[in-house]
Amino acid sequence: MPDDGQPSLRTARRGDLPLLHGIAAEALRYDADAADVLDLLWQGTADRPDLRIVAEVDGRVAGFALGSLGPGPAPAPDGTAPPRVGHTNLLAVAADHRGRGHGRALLAGIEERLAAAGAGKLVIRGSAPHYAWPGIDIRYTPAVCLAESAGYERTADAFNMSTDLGAADLETGADERRLAAAGVRVRRLEAGDEPRFSAWMRSWGGTWQAEAATALTYDPPRCHVAVQGEGPEEEFVGFACHGVNRRTWFGPMGTAESQRGRGVGAVLLRRCLRDQRDAGLTGAEIGWTGPVGFYARTVGSRLDRVFRTYAKEPA
Repeated sequence: MPDDGQPSLRTARRGDLPLLHGIAAEALRYDADAADVLDLLWQGTADRPDLRIVAEVDGRVAGFALGSLGPGPAPAPDGTAPPRVGHTNLLAVAADHRGRGHGRALLAGIEERLAAAGAGKLVIRGSAPHYAWPGIDIRYTPAVCLAESAGYERTADAFNMSTDLGAADLETGADERRLAAAGVRVRRLEAGDEPRFSAWMRSWGGTWQAEAATALTYDPPRCHVAVQGEGPEEEFVGFACHGVNRRTWFGPMGTAESQRGRGVGAVLLRRCLRDQRDAGLTGAEIGWTGPVGFYARTVGSRLDRVFRTYAKEPA
């Protein structure tokens, strides 16, 4: 251990994962799938292993941090390139090493590596497509305090909603027949849909195409779609995914503007939640919720988790 009392930082290795799983499981007390979260975010750094850091004290792993570098954004209208965004996705310190500044050392270490990788802005918020959460769940109070003491400014709050799958009305038969009579069919996405579906998803912008593509890696695919037409003339007009990154989570979802207000989204939502219920889940979490009223009316969802998102400029 260095004389200044700070831990030694190094790049994490695959062999560290068993220890990191233990630290994550103890630290993420509000996330029962902590092991899966760690695996998801570890996978998201596959092309940048330097953004996996562990802190060691006397040769023992005392904590870790995982970061990621966002894709290069499109140039602004004046031709200037906006800065790439560096994300701190997960930071955890072993229980018997807290209160010693190890978290601050890990955060500073991941920030330094992100800046060296080209990040012109540092954030603590969801990093798609390997998306684990919108930001810091405010119940993880030490994490909020660490971010604010490190100079991060609060940018926004985000909300998740919880749905009781045992109590929610997930029946869709009557609505599907009504939509079919109007020329809109709802079905599960199929592997053969991938080329056309991915092309259509790119029209939504952002990272939804990459997230939805992950749904096709499961058997059966964790995505339902609304379509118009038949055969070569078939067109996608809506989609909804579940369990893309976290098994209990729902989203993303979108409906073509031409179909909004007809109940397409409600059918897609219920079909996804029914999949989750049939898989043995008792509850589902709707991540980074936008239309709160829609989910509350349709399946009785309620506001639950509150997240803070943060940003700052590199030093």
